[in-house]
Amino acid sequence: MPFDYAATFELTGRPGNTVQSVINITPDGVFVAVAIGYGFEERRERPVTLVDQGPPLAAGPVGDLRLAQFPQVALIDGLRISPRFESLALTPEDPRRPRAFSPDALSPEQLQRLFERFAASGDVSFLLSMVDTSSGRELQDDPVHNLASLGSPDGKRPFRRLARPIPFLPRSTIRLQITEQAPISDGGVPTIGTLFVVLYGYKIETAACPEPAVRALNLRAGQVRPPAGRAIPFDYVTRFQLTGRPGNEVVDELAIEAGGYLATSIGYGLMLEETAVTLRTPNGQPLPNPINLQTLQLQFFSPDALLDGIRMRSDLVRFAFDNNGNLSTATPLDIAQRLFVRLNRSETVSFRYRMFDSGTGRELQNVPIFNIAGLGAADGDRPFKQLARPLLFQPGSTLRVNVTERFGRGTLFIVFQGYRSAARGA
Repeated sequence: MPFDYAATFELTGRPGNTVQSVINITPDGVFVAVAIGYGFEERRERPVTLVDQGPPLAAGPVGDLRLAQFPQVALIDGLRISPRFESLALTPEDPRRPRAFSPDALSPEQLQRLFERFAASGDVSFLLSMVDTSSGRELQDDPVHNLASLGSPDGKRPFRRLARPIPFLPRSTIRLQITEQAPISDGGVPTIGTLFVVLYGYKIETAACPEPAVRALNLRAGQVRPPAGRAIPFDYVTRFQLTGRPGNEVVDELAIEAGGYLATSIGYGLMLEETAVTLRTPNGQPLPNPINLQTLQLQFFSPDALLDGIRMRSDLVRFAFDNNGNLSTATPLDIAQRLFVRLNRSETVSFRYRMFDSGTGRELQNVPIFNIAGLGAADGDRPFKQLARPLLFQPGSTLRVNVTERFGRGTLFIVFQGYRSAARGA
């Protein structure tokens, strides 16, 4: 059965800081590692302190805030309404009408807490060492740098195949040690987040075997028997409606039809509901031309754009500021309509997932795994993840996939690619 073991590390951004984690092999079988990969779930959210441009910040509706009251770095890197204070900034959700900015006046203290910005993504850099405690052997002669041993952390590379599969006995442990080498980024703010190091492989169930028999086990045995009859390529699709609220959990199940199914690889992608950031007047009147960005209020943006987060396009930033460094007071309307983009993009979706096969009653990983670490880059610019061993689903069984949201809104597809018998219902 294909299986992934993951170790997690909380990185602090302090060079020289050493953190350890242990992977415990379950007692029900030998684990054979065939590849290794990693991903960094960075915490990029930073508080936004509104600035006084002209009159001091006063109580009022959130829609009356002006762009000039936001730090320039927040407009360039990206800002959004914090999911924690969504109910303060917007009207309640109602399927009969779209959400709008709340007309209630908020205090200056409440307005100061409403928004968060997204710092520029920092580079993760660390030294890794691994020890197989069952044999007492190190898996390298010296701690090795992540780029040299595992490749880039963005998921745009095949997972590193091990030169030879490594078997780990039941109840053994793998000790991993990380020494941070992370540079300071974002104006002196450390790069922090959760690092996932994942061993990809498969399990061979040996719960009833004595240990000598396990040690002598031929790890090439136990080939999977494919579904009977003529096989045809087939994909099973799970889908999840992501709300953009961190920590929200969504679940989908697949019901395997008669004949069984053999999955050989997995892919995923996010379908966006809306990508444009279009300015419009609250009363439906035509927009002025040119636009004064200093006095432009949030009510000229759609509420869902500020939930997703907006930022200035890097190729148009020069049009957003005057020579004195302040926001432009005369930006042509056609430029202003293209100036902002949403932070919610296919390549920025972030979530943790876990899978459960009801046919065998087993999880397919030891902990929820970050999508970049377990499946590769979110923009599709990577090979589909090949399972270490094909995963056979028995007829009538189900596969449950749990997704815990971190960032992103839209429809998430997780697709199992493989083949099944052509004789459906036979």
